[in-house]
Amino acid sequence: MPKLNKFKIYIETGNNGIEEPARFCFNSHVLPLEDLSGGTKPGETLEGGYDINSVAHSMTLVGPEKGTWSVKKIKVDFEVENTPPYSVEYSAVELDETTELNIWKDPPLETFDV
Repeated sequence: MPKLNKFKIYIETGNNGIEEPARFCFNSHVLPLEDLSGGTKPGETLEGGYDINSVAHSMTLVGPEKGTWSVKKIKVDFEVENTPPYSVEYSAVELDETTELNIWKDPPLETFDV
């Protein structure tokens, strides 16, 4: 299991925004994003992140406590110990109080010539 030092997330909201803070779940702990800029209303883009400094077992973007959040696009920049930084993009998704989006991706495998 890799140790995630920190991540930064960029979330572009579609037609249905939310009024509450964006949250994520890391290893079964629901946490608010930090260092926020932008917003989660329709058409807005939110940037945030978190200094984790822990081994990653699971990480999801959590839906709102009520209503629907239509997410048009998500990009996550990861900084993992002993690995070059990498980014992962996700396509559109609808989140609600019963859904979460898995945003954790293991680092790419090391490549080498033989």
